[in-house]
Amino acid sequence: MTAFQSLPAIPHLEPIFAAIAAANPHDGQARADSIDPRRSLALLAPAGSGKTTQLLFRMLACLTVVERPEEILAITFTTKAAGEILERVTSALSLAAAGVEPVQAHEKPLYQLGRLVLERDRLLGWNLILNPSRLRIMTFDAFCAYLAGKTPIMSGLGGGKTVEDPALIYRSAILDTLGSVNSDDIPEELREALEAVLTFARNRFELLVPMFSALLSKRDQWAGEIMTLDIPGMELAIAEMVAKHAAEAITVLGGSPLTQAMDILQHASGVYDGFAWAAQRPALAINQTSLDYLRGFAGFALTSENTLRKSVNVKNGFPAGEPLTKDMNALLKGLKDDPKVELYSEALVTLKTLPDLQYPQGSAAMCQHFTVILRYLLANLTLTFDGTATIDFQEVAQRAIQSLGFGDEVGDALLDEDRINHLMVDEFQDTSPSQFELLQRLVAHWEDDDSRSVFFCGDGFQSIYLFRAATVELFINMVMSKVFGPKSLEIHRLTINFRSAPGVVEWNNRAYGKVFAKSDFPFVPSIPFRTVDGGVHIRPITTGPIGEAQEVVNIIKEALAKNPEQTIAILVRGRSHLKHILPALKEAGIPTAGQNIDPIAESAPVSEVIALIRALWHAADRTSWLAMLRSAFVGLSWDDCRIIAQGGKVIRGALNDDQLIATLSPDGQVRVERLNKVMERIERSARGTELVWAAKAAWVALGGPATVDSVEMADVETVFRVLAQHTSNGALQDPQAFFRALDNLYASPKAGVVQVMTIHNAKGLEYDSVILPGLNRTGAPDDTPLFYWRNLAGTFALAPNVGDQDESSPESRLFKFIGRQVKKDILDEVSRLAYVGTTRAKCDCYLLAAVDKFDEDKPIRVASGSLLSCLWPELEEDFYEAEPGVPITADVSVEVPSKARLSASFTVELPRGIFIPAASNDQIPTENELADELREEEGNCQDPAGYTRVS
Repeated sequence: MTAFQSLPAIPHLEPIFAAIAAANPHDGQARADSIDPRRSLALLAPAGSGKTTQLLFRMLACLTVVERPEEILAITFTTKAAGEILERVTSALSLAAAGVEPVQAHEKPLYQLGRLVLERDRLLGWNLILNPSRLRIMTFDAFCAYLAGKTPIMSGLGGGKTVEDPALIYRSAILDTLGSVNSDDIPEELREALEAVLTFARNRFELLVPMFSALLSKRDQWAGEIMTLDIPGMELAIAEMVAKHAAEAITVLGGSPLTQAMDILQHASGVYDGFAWAAQRPALAINQTSLDYLRGFAGFALTSENTLRKSVNVKNGFPAGEPLTKDMNALLKGLKDDPKVELYSEALVTLKTLPDLQYPQGSAAMCQHFTVILRYLLANLTLTFDGTATIDFQEVAQRAIQSLGFGDEVGDALLDEDRINHLMVDEFQDTSPSQFELLQRLVAHWEDDDSRSVFFCGDGFQSIYLFRAATVELFINMVMSKVFGPKSLEIHRLTINFRSAPGVVEWNNRAYGKVFAKSDFPFVPSIPFRTVDGGVHIRPITTGPIGEAQEVVNIIKEALAKNPEQTIAILVRGRSHLKHILPALKEAGIPTAGQNIDPIAESAPVSEVIALIRALWHAADRTSWLAMLRSAFVGLSWDDCRIIAQGGKVIRGALNDDQLIATLSPDGQVRVERLNKVMERIERSARGTELVWAAKAAWVALGGPATVDSVEMADVETVFRVLAQHTSNGALQDPQAFFRALDNLYASPKAGVVQVMTIHNAKGLEYDSVILPGLNRTGAPDDTPLFYWRNLAGTFALAPNVGDQDESSPESRLFKFIGRQVKKDILDEVSRLAYVGTTRAKCDCYLLAAVDKFDEDKPIRVASGSLLSCLWPELEEDFYEAEPGVPITADVSVEVPSKARLSASFTVELPRGIFIPAASNDQIPTENELADELREEEGNCQDPAGYTRVS
């Protein structure tokens, strides 16, 4: 008897289960079973399959069997997703409360579930419609903060503020650790370790800080492992992987013409010392001797660019005219037409790059040094957190895990009112190892046959958050083992696609069946539900990135001509891929709305406000003063700015030089006079030294609000709010932290016909038409880390960067080998990123890639690691059939750019009136508030600049 069969019946839900199961013959039963609160299961939900609806139904079904809503915990990854689920639950309850049963059959189950929940709500006095906060639907970060906060003693979490960008905190801890090398009282082991690492970095702290900072941002992945590093265990795990890779490569090469090349090299070893390694062909068993031979053979067969050698000559040890030379060249020439030649090349590259079977001594020594340094660094990080009363999300998560206890203590931290009986996790494929551990501890004391349940919803092909430690293998292994902690899992799969047109679904089925053909986890085709027209349209571009941008414009115009009401999105891998597209859209008059596309500091109105803030903060910052003079609210011309900048004077002083100002244009003189009056008035104010107030006052008095629209005003308010958060007693405490905080903010999206965003931001969204340009572009290269790490068959393996310039050294081989495994994970994710992108389309999906024009003898160059390279098995034929395009060149302007600005006669009317209290740091003062504050400070009622507003 299974755990499910032993649980009591729930007759009130059975009719709903039956109705859902009967709704469609493909996955109706899976949909019904997945919302049964008696079942613990993993639901495989591909793109467009309606997983959010399943989560909603499951939540409602669980509410019909619990005593308190708090017994149910639903975890998501984003606040937006949590808000959407909460809104859908409350909407379902409101719909049920209205008492109007839907006519459509597919809408009835939701209504009926809502009615059942309301019955239990009334019976137990929950009052959920008025108290939706009792529904525990939250992000991982929010739940960790809640958990750690509820148990401050066990978690060790005090009252520190959680910071989103802890880079400066990391930097402080890193500099404290590295700087201690100059101290006389540090332990000898730390001194030796620091000296070794500083030697590796050539004593450049600025090189090490970002490398250690990157490690701290991912410390949940290595901190627990590196403190108990097992060098012999790592050596064994690496040797097993090397043997596995070597055996796979030998299998590919076995029986190929390349085995004859080994015979030729064996004969050549007698006449050429460079082939001495080939004199004896070792046995098939993988040992260091056979490994050296295989690497030597691969090094011969491949060029320096890792392509298969086409011929040999005297430089390679084969003199012209010799029989062995003729035999080898004939063999290599014959490989050109071998259908398996690419497989041979891949196998040879694998062999060429394998590390030694033994863990290198230099790597082991550096591992010990890193272990020592990181132990002290983590301690310093804790001290820095305590000293600054701050904490980062990773620390909150680790302390939440700690709060749940260890061993027999697990679960004791949860008080009765916090007990969870039904756990639901959305997008489970994106969980990190620490999040996975947290979930396991939550259920550690559950029983397989008790009434508690887990529900994990996910799609392994939509795991695209490797940069935040998402580990899709955790999801895959859980599904394949059908176990999570003490709970046995049922595995259910959704197959109906409710989102996309049949043409899109069929193309995705065909393409990703090829892309994921070698995946350990099978790709299962989806079944289209809709009957609308549409499909995937391939647009190879042979006219460069500017031609690609123009094609995007053409596609949008054609789409809007067919249906002006449709939704359109441009999805890119990285924001830099929009360089030519956004200007082309602007020139074509197509309004766009960017989602986290434009850094807020690059917005013209915001950059002008930042220049004003910098100028007020530092009088000698000439660049910021000049930028402020050029702003729309001051509006000096380039010529006038050049005159003011001459002589290297402090700009504020130059503005008060009457002789200098007299040389400006008449327009410039008026503008400087207006600026001086405002600045003098603010400087005389008792609050003039308060940076936030002074900056706001100057911006308002100079007419800044008249230069922005409502969306830009929101961005300006954000800047002032962030500034207020970084000031104390009116002064900017840490300028670096303030400007870094701005770097991490994006301009508010404006209303637009076309949505523009990265594929990551499009996750979970859908549009009638989706355009994916830049398929042949790659992401930004990753910085070389201090060490690579990876889990090899359950063993934590670490490969340190020893800074060795000899790429053939054992230490370099190991570092690059583990690095390639890490990079393979990244490349696998690129394929999943393509899947997420193309599955956003409801009707039409357009795939664009700029490629060099080709001819029959010159293959298309596909960038390695690009989306195009992943989709090439499906797109290759389409691209070779493309018509040649005409190159397009961009016009380059050498004119001084013009700038919109207020007229010189523009004034701000600051009317007399009753006193209004000073504006708070959260709000930009109105003109009336500013006027009254200034009058109150000076004790008079005269307008500060004597202006009247003009249109």
